[in-house]
Amino acid sequence: MIDFETAHRLVSAGLAERERRMNEFGSALPENKNKPYLHLAISEITEHDFGWVFCYSSSEYLETEEINFALAGNSPLIVDRHDGRLYTTGTAHPLEYYLDEYRKGIRTPA
Repeated sequence: MIDFETAHRLVSAGLAERERRMNEFGSALPENKNKPYLHLAISEITEHDFGWVFCYSSSEYLETEEINFALAGNSPLIVDRHDGRLYTTGTAHPLEYYLDEYRKGIRTPA
């Protein structure tokens, strides 16, 4: 079993890795080839019976709310308090759908 501080560290490390990969990839759009470095930040945390759900976005979007800095497909992450693993949710349905699926045992490792 893990505590909140450990869960927060796990998500922070996972986001740092995602940030690195996103920035290495760059952009498929020629006009964005010199885009600025993207920073990921946690935007919301909720506690549940199974652990915590961490939502995130680009820190630039969180600071400015400019749509140009918004991310697409950044599905919330679940940290299970019992096994200490990170799991992904999705963006095609409301978050509650994915939480219900998770509680049923349908889990996608991050």
